[in-house]
Amino acid sequence: MRVFRQIVVVGVGAAITFSNAAQTASAQPPAQSLDSSASLNQLELGPNIRSTSNTASEPASEPEESIALNPPTSEAAPQGEANIAATEPTKPEQASKPQQAAPASPSNAPAQKAQSGTPANTVSQQPIPSGPNSVPAPNLPALTPRGTPIESFPPVTPKGILETNPPASLEPNPNPLQFPTKPEDVRIEQTESITLQQAIDIARRNSQTLQIAEKQVEQSRSVVREQQAALFPDLTFQMNASRQVSASGQIGVQSRLRRNETLPANQQLPANSPEFDNFGSISLNNSLQLSYDLDIFGRRNANIRAAREQLRFRELDFERQAEQLRFDTSEAYYNLQNSDGQVAIRQASVRNAQQSLRDAEALERAGVGTRFAVLQAQANLANEQQQLSVARRDQRVAQRRLAELLNISQSANLTAADPVEQAGSWRLSLEESIVQAIKNRPELEQQLVQRDISKQQRRSIRAGGLPQVSVSGSYNFQGVTSDNPDPFSTRGWGSGYALQANLTWNIFDGGAVRSRIKQRDADIAIAETRFDQIRNQVRREVEQAYFGLESSFENIETSEAGVLQSREALRLARLRFQAGVGTQTDVIQAETDLTRAERNRLSAIVTYNLGLSSLQRAVSNLPSNNLSDAP
Repeated sequence: MRVFRQIVVVGVGAAITFSNAAQTASAQPPAQSLDSSASLNQLELGPNIRSTSNTASEPASEPEESIALNPPTSEAAPQGEANIAATEPTKPEQASKPQQAAPASPSNAPAQKAQSGTPANTVSQQPIPSGPNSVPAPNLPALTPRGTPIESFPPVTPKGILETNPPASLEPNPNPLQFPTKPEDVRIEQTESITLQQAIDIARRNSQTLQIAEKQVEQSRSVVREQQAALFPDLTFQMNASRQVSASGQIGVQSRLRRNETLPANQQLPANSPEFDNFGSISLNNSLQLSYDLDIFGRRNANIRAAREQLRFRELDFERQAEQLRFDTSEAYYNLQNSDGQVAIRQASVRNAQQSLRDAEALERAGVGTRFAVLQAQANLANEQQQLSVARRDQRVAQRRLAELLNISQSANLTAADPVEQAGSWRLSLEESIVQAIKNRPELEQQLVQRDISKQQRRSIRAGGLPQVSVSGSYNFQGVTSDNPDPFSTRGWGSGYALQANLTWNIFDGGAVRSRIKQRDADIAIAETRFDQIRNQVRREVEQAYFGLESSFENIETSEAGVLQSREALRLARLRFQAGVGTQTDVIQAETDLTRAERNRLSAIVTYNLGLSSLQRAVSNLPSNNLSDAP
């Protein structure tokens, strides 16, 4: 009876294996060779997730489970399915570790490019042989020769002109005060796939933060021109035209009329006599005044220099915000890639759970399985489906986060077009990175500029407490006419001039000037202290990013080996379960381990890219390695 039971178990396991192989083979193209039947259970590594470590691959005769990490390109793409394809193991791409490479001669590039489709900048290595029961050990990565110390950093576009031409569907509404009132105004109608460089260029073009900073630069430039206007004299022209009828003259006329009535009739004047008229007068007064402050103690020049330093401060702030925007955009893009990869991993986990459920149900129908194993598989499938739902939620949130940062149209959505691969390498040592960061960071120069601003303000305040001398000259041209027909009445034209020198000295102000000078001295000391503080902060940021980059690089190697081990463990667990010598718990645990290993590999690659972006942000102003004169 025991022998018969073993025969049944082996037969059922073989039937399940051949059934799975037949289902998978039916999905392959007809031209596929039969030699690839050994890898029919292998899930293909998607084109948007590229291996970056030089890990030895498994023999082709051993099938393995791999997760296809293909981020969806549109909302309409089915998210609950993934293709299972039989592929031959391919050589992974080479990774680059900070401060390990030596530049290669250009003559080697054609030879490298001709090696069986290997890119010209990739150096292939032979895998380390392993025993039958050993896990393949990862090799040390071969470093890619680069043309510049920081090649992976996006190049600076000439003259600040953005070269990316985004589609019209991504252009934001030109009206910044747009107020959506209908659901159609915010409904997603189109999804565009963009690269990281395109995302950075679109962010530079559409960012409200940079637009505000640019307006502040223009505002400071106008302040400089306002202060420079004090270098020239003030010329003022004034003209007054008036007609005047005196109220006191009318009162005098009334008084003379009363007096005329008291006189004898032979002495009274007639009522139309000019003595009883109140004549009006018309006057036209023109004046031209020229005044100039001699500024003998330099207050004016100090104000101009302070305004120029304030303009430089705004330009540095614009540069700082541009660097921060580049980092924020890169971070949001890598997070979107991570969420896409998480969705793909969870989709593969659901497929693995479905396969385990089919195996458990087949064994139960054959009478060699238990209902408990089926319930375990069903519970595991429900859990994986729930995790897939959470991953899709995070994916949608990451898409909208990138869309918000790029300030695109309200009816457009974004997906990542770049593959999830190692973004580049860092060729500077830690010490060189720290020195370059101290040279390049605009935050440090901002503190020096702020100190100079306070110095100029202190000079202006001190000069304001000293005597102020100004000179002025005026020319006056006046004309007067009257309604009085008397030829001897006041009328005619005249001109005159005046020269004046003014000396103003506020001898005692209660100590206000001295207090303002002490305030500026405190501002100078604060700027110097902040420079010291930010310098230490910059070094910490560089060191933290550098150490994180090294750790992430090592994690990529480790995670690659973990994926290979988990695939083999899942394959063996399924064979044992199909043969009746294993349990469903072993299969579920192996599937969980494979999912964890794939997530660790994805996390290692994304974390490396984020670390590289953080290090680039910490150094800033790459690849020119110096502060620009203008943003």
